[in-house]
Amino acid sequence: MIISTYTQSQVYTQASFRALIDALLPSSYEQYNYESTNNMEVHEYIMYSLDHDISIQQPLHHTIVPLSYPTAKMLDIAATQLMNTYQAQPYPHSLFPGGGMFSCLSRRDRIRTLSALENLNIDLYVLPSPFQNNAGLVKNVTDALNRFSMLGYYSEWPAYGSTRLRPPSERRLEFFPMNWQRVGYPGVSYGYRDFRGFLLRMNRSEGKYENES
Repeated sequence: MIISTYTQSQVYTQASFRALIDALLPSSYEQYNYESTNNMEVHEYIMYSLDHDISIQQPLHHTIVPLSYPTAKMLDIAATQLMNTYQAQPYPHSLFPGGGMFSCLSRRDRIRTLSALENLNIDLYVLPSPFQNNAGLVKNVTDALNRFSMLGYYSEWPAYGSTRLRPPSERRLEFFPMNWQRVGYPGVSYGYRDFRGFLLRMNRSEGKYENES
């Protein structure tokens, strides 16, 4: 018997970000099919980045606050507001098992939800902490969702394989990234010796320096 180690909140968060990348990378899914792109685990890159790479201003310092779960809740609340104002029409059930309202929307309506957040066309008061009444954070994180999606997809992230969720210093490429092949990127250059000019030595003479090549 296989026992899942995922909690309900983890399943919910993952479903929300699977729905996000499905909306932001539609051409990839259409060309290569959903399952192959989904196996690249781009949603995990977004979650990792939200939980480890964004700091929030506290009274006397900046601190890292895990934001993947609150961001998933923010997406659902914004989606619900669009539905309540007849700007979005949800499907009867989530397209991504375990997800909320955001994952019940079509791709077009999921993009419309992101646009509403980016333009602050939602009620900030009902958003979860730390987004509640924090327009700057809402806009910054919404913008980051697009950037993180593209970085996770086009970078070497999928090729880190079993090491992808470790600290950056402990990650190792386990295979050549699929999207590097698609865009014709030859891979990382670790440097090589090359001619860098002539050695220039400075000799001191009568209080001045003279060049000697």
